[in-house]
Amino acid sequence: MKTIAITGASGFIGKRLVSELLREGEYDIRVLSRDKSRDVREERFGQAVTTFEGDLGNADSLKGFLTPGCTVINLVYLWNAGEESNLACTHNLLAACKDAKVARLIHCSTAAVAGRAPNDLINEETPCLPVTEYGTTKLRIEQEIVEFANGNFESIILRPTSVFGINGEPLKKLATDIAGGGRLKNYVKACLFARRRMNLVHVANVVAAIIFLIRYDNLLEGEKFIVSDDDDPKNNFIDVEQFLMDAFGARKYLLPPLLFPLALLKLLLMLMRRNNINPRCNFDSTKLHKLGFKSPVSLKEGLTEYAAWYRTMHIDGKETIVS
Repeated sequence: MKTIAITGASGFIGKRLVSELLREGEYDIRVLSRDKSRDVREERFGQAVTTFEGDLGNADSLKGFLTPGCTVINLVYLWNAGEESNLACTHNLLAACKDAKVARLIHCSTAAVAGRAPNDLINEETPCLPVTEYGTTKLRIEQEIVEFANGNFESIILRPTSVFGINGEPLKKLATDIAGGGRLKNYVKACLFARRRMNLVHVANVVAAIIFLIRYDNLLEGEKFIVSDDDDPKNNFIDVEQFLMDAFGARKYLLPPLLFPLALLKLLLMLMRRNNINPRCNFDSTKLHKLGFKSPVSLKEGLTEYAAWYRTMHIDGKETIVS
């Protein structure tokens, strides 16, 4: 059985990845945990997963976690810890990968590294111009991984767009705004952001992309791959909002949203200090699909799942919709 070692397994993507790998039953799965006793007590991963206690911030604690020839999946990012701490953790993981003679490291980065790239269609060759600490740190981590891995082990960078799904953060505020009423405020937002691309990607598609890259037999040294659902023309604010309104039983607005000029929206996004200020921006997954990858979940299917979960958990029986 191929050994898969995962850092960040308790996160949003990580939990889904472990579950899917277990379902397939083809892998020896090892996860890194800062509190093994808690994870075992809470049965977070199950007995089929080997939980190894360690911390990426402590290089010595990583000894024994990785095995020769294994594939490493790195899903860790320390929010609010800054660039220095994140890079220190990355360096510790890279050194452990080299010492253990791992075969492949798949690092889950973010499409946000593109930042304020002026292109309407962004691919892996688009020059990155991040302006936020998150974007610049993520890009620096990518660069450190590719440079260090060269000649030591294979590295692959995955760049998902805005990852949504059950319990995920993307769509949470939009769903809450719809469910909580405030129709005038929601209408104004619909006018402002109507045609802005949402750049959503369902978590199942990100997990499927990781597993696809685990299985891929050919060398992909230092390659970067975007994974997104931007091929769907309805991956924009007004269509996603309307889908959720219909699913939640909210009435349509009395008047169709008045479309705010995209040039002014771009200026507004700049004043809001957003990393991506181009409302027309789409991320191109062609490179990954050319390898043979196929997304298992459509945007509509992902939204249907999310809306059903949100309605069950936050709306039904609470009468929170204001019509």
